[in-house]
Amino acid sequence: MIGVLLVFYVVAFVLGIKRPTAFVIFYVLASTKFLGFLDPSTFIFSGLELGYFGLNLIALLCAFFSKKWFLVPRVLFAYIFLIVLILLHGILKPVMDYNSSLIQAIMASKEIWYYFLFFYLVVYRDDINDEELFKGIKTIGVYLSLVYVIGYFIPVIRPPLYDNVTYIRTFFPTYISLALFFYAIRLKFSNSRNLYDRVVVVILFLGLFFAAHLSLTIMTLAGFVLYKYVYNIKLNVDRYSVKKFAFVVFVGVCMTIIFFEGFYDAAKLNIDQIISGEDNALSSRDVYNAFRWEVIERSKSFGHGFIHQSSNLMKTVSTVGNNRFMERLTVIDSGYVDMFLKFGYIGTAIILLVMSRYYLLGFVKKHKNPLSLAMSIYLAQYYFINYTWSVYTFAHGIIPGVIALYLLAKNLQSWEVIKSEVRTQQINGI
Repeated sequence: MIGVLLVFYVVAFVLGIKRPTAFVIFYVLASTKFLGFLDPSTFIFSGLELGYFGLNLIALLCAFFSKKWFLVPRVLFAYIFLIVLILLHGILKPVMDYNSSLIQAIMASKEIWYYFLFFYLVVYRDDINDEELFKGIKTIGVYLSLVYVIGYFIPVIRPPLYDNVTYIRTFFPTYISLALFFYAIRLKFSNSRNLYDRVVVVILFLGLFFAAHLSLTIMTLAGFVLYKYVYNIKLNVDRYSVKKFAFVVFVGVCMTIIFFEGFYDAAKLNIDQIISGEDNALSSRDVYNAFRWEVIERSKSFGHGFIHQSSNLMKTVSTVGNNRFMERLTVIDSGYVDMFLKFGYIGTAIILLVMSRYYLLGFVKKHKNPLSLAMSIYLAQYYFINYTWSVYTFAHGIIPGVIALYLLAKNLQSWEVIKSEVRTQQINGI
């Protein structure tokens, strides 16, 4: 096992220094547990997971090995400073509050280290082939979708690390969503429109559907339709586009109600349950998070930082039952609860405001282009998905999120990296 870990580190370090594009794709593949066949998180020493933690450390070290590491565009300083501030606050806060040891806080901070991929991307921006990155993400997105689709109909065909007996869990469906936005650009602007692209889009949406992350599926569908049909070819929203979109939605809803018997009654029942508070999924989430809200009240302004499950604070927390959701404060299916726990209400507000400063730039007229708008729509869906799935504080949201932000920032006019003719070539390459 140690030999495999060393090979993993050596390959990552060599690629990180010599071949930045290959390193980023290698990084993404590692986050998928190498397509379901090798799990870096199994490399554990003294309770510390060394696989992904080491990979993120390598990304950071490789960035500093570059001669250009200090030439980060000034426009991105606030975002990178925010990442550093989040990490320092999360590690030092529980130590200063005597809620945790330094080692425990560092161990609990492992998810936030994924943000350092963005620093690597920015430092090596001139050496990364975006077209190859597009192809890599699209291929991974299609692969994960096929895993869901084929695995649903033929259960015996499942990558071993994605097989949970009664269901499939890939790492991560968010790559499928990101791939769909790449195809949305291609379908809207590329001269090479063909049946193949449309079939792939259908496969990607089927993959999202079978992944059973409803918020991700709904927001991706809404974003895809918004980009493809509401914005016109000049990337403006006009009355005709809105009317056409509204008409398509109206017809689609009517056809669904007419041809799918019982759909209306089932949808109405679900909505009534959510409004009345009787929905099982939401009510169970409230039960699981009750003790977390109690802990949040103890430090509402800036939270508790990164709390390890064996820390002093956890010894003062009383949970009901032995459900696995009750073993630790960190929670993956309630993103804002997780952020309030770590950073408090004020800290969470600061994080969201700074991120919004960057994530929404693609909507601003002077920065808007086909790629930046698509990436801003992808990142904007995080505000809604985070209610039911922690996309700001876990790898499944952080990695594709920083890749989307890198692509958005690299295409800002203020950065002057990509001229119009190069941008056109990239769109055709997507």
